[in-house]
Amino acid sequence: MSRQQPAQSGIAEIAGSSETAPGAPTRQTVGAGVLIGLGALMLAALLVGALLSQSGPAAAPKADDTPPAETFNGRVFSPTRAESSHIEGDAQVIRTMLGNEGVFSVTTRLPLQQYPVIRVDLTGGASLRYFLFWRTAEQPEQQFFAPLPGAGRGVSWHAFPDPALWNGTATTVAIGAFGDAAGAPITLHSLGFHGDSRWVRLASVWTLWHAGGSWPASGINRYLGTPLQAEAVFPVAWIGLWAFLATSMAVLWVLWRRAGRRTAITAGLLTIFLPWLLLDRLWQAQLEHQIVLTEAAFGDRTQAEKHAAEADAELQDYAARIRGKLATPDARVVLLHASEGHNYDRLRLQFHLLPANVYNYGSRLLAPGEMRRGDYVLTLGALPEFQYSLRERLLSDGRHVYRARRIDAHPLGSLYLISGYAGRASTQ
Repeated sequence: MSRQQPAQSGIAEIAGSSETAPGAPTRQTVGAGVLIGLGALMLAALLVGALLSQSGPAAAPKADDTPPAETFNGRVFSPTRAESSHIEGDAQVIRTMLGNEGVFSVTTRLPLQQYPVIRVDLTGGASLRYFLFWRTAEQPEQQFFAPLPGAGRGVSWHAFPDPALWNGTATTVAIGAFGDAAGAPITLHSLGFHGDSRWVRLASVWTLWHAGGSWPASGINRYLGTPLQAEAVFPVAWIGLWAFLATSMAVLWVLWRRAGRRTAITAGLLTIFLPWLLLDRLWQAQLEHQIVLTEAAFGDRTQAEKHAAEADAELQDYAARIRGKLATPDARVVLLHASEGHNYDRLRLQFHLLPANVYNYGSRLLAPGEMRRGDYVLTLGALPEFQYSLRERLLSDGRHVYRARRIDAHPLGSLYLISGYAGRASTQ
């Protein structure tokens, strides 16, 4: 009995200690998982940042290189398109735009190829579109321009990697703002020209990811997160790569150290959740920007003003005009357009022509048997090979000739009523 008692008391001590702190092992494993996850995310971020900074037509300089820079304060710019303006400290302010334009301009002599990235410090109306304009000593009569996605909300960075446009010696540089500013002043604090480096490349990518803008129709099914011209820096792909690398690093560490299940789950969730949270925040920022654009375009306006502000207002009015000239609401209309496949104008016009039975076929008249008497042909835009004889009432596309009567002529297109097939064109 005397030998068993110390053993029993030792067991009691161990049991008592486990009861006093039952959550300690769990906290330790979760804490280890958090540290592993954060460490993997940091290492993966450094790797992705290095890869992202090297994306582009040429390799960026080494990190210790100091890229050249040239900065102009806003006060040195002249407001060449403005009704009223003034200088405020080092900033130039356009208080009232001239019509729907506001332009800041400065004369300089700047070798553009040395400065492939610019830094714009500019604030203005949320719905305005901004462009950079420049002329060169080599081509003084040619005005070049490029959009500045993401500008107007403070500091933004913009890369110009195309050597076909961004070369020579700039003699005039201007920043133009276009749209309805709704009374908001436009303030240019500074414009900087910067040489290539890893940091300025990353800054220009971050600006693109926050640029926002009007969403394309396909945006309901996919998230781009950056303007279409920046195909190499879509945030979904790069943030997905970040999550993949971080998760792989965390898994390898867990396997190497033989960490517990809770540690592995915590690290894995963290390396997936935080990149997803960043991607969701970028999407939310784009959504908020779209709401601001919509409010600026349609807020506090009458129904007629809202209609006029729509992107396809002209096509809507034209569709209503065409529907009024059809014999029946569901008449068969063959819609022709010079574009390859479908494009925005022809698809939107087809939609607005409903309930008409629109056959959105290409850019050629259909073969005999596929078009019949009573069908309408609507030519949208210029079709150079089409000819119509008003005296003979013959419509030809260079291959087929149909007897047709022109029902309507409009700057956007022409509407014809088919009465029969007249044979093949004589030029065939």
